[in-house]
Amino acid sequence: MKLFALGIFVAVLCTANAKMFGACELARVLFNNGFPKSQLADWICLVGRESRFDTSALNKKNADGSSDYGLFQINNRYWCKNSKFRANDCNVDCTALLDDDITDDMRCIKLIHKRHGFGAWVAWSKYCKGKTSMESINECFKSG
Repeated sequence: MKLFALGIFVAVLCTANAKMFGACELARVLFNNGFPKSQLADWICLVGRESRFDTSALNKKNADGSSDYGLFQINNRYWCKNSKFRANDCNVDCTALLDDDITDDMRCIKLIHKRHGFGAWVAWSKYCKGKTSMESINECFKSG
């Protein structure tokens, strides 16, 4: 019973530091952190499909037993550390990807994208590839 209560406490603590981004807000954060403007529509589409802009998103239903963490749904089999898998190429604890500070998330997705492109995310390949438009992103940067 105590272990169950501890699990509930940790879950509440993680979501208490979570953030729901708006599409334009996230586009500006990514751009201000070195992401090329030409990629922003793809990142926004990907995040919308993967996590619905929620930094606390957690998917534990992968067929291989792995889980996806945070805004960008970073997988624990290769990229982040937890008790099940230890590859940790991004040198980050998986739970750190569930909070409102996406600095470590952005560092990690830059590495993933450098190695594999957007194709590393199934949702991008299925829903975003060839379907994004810079028009909506350009609206995010209009002063007004």
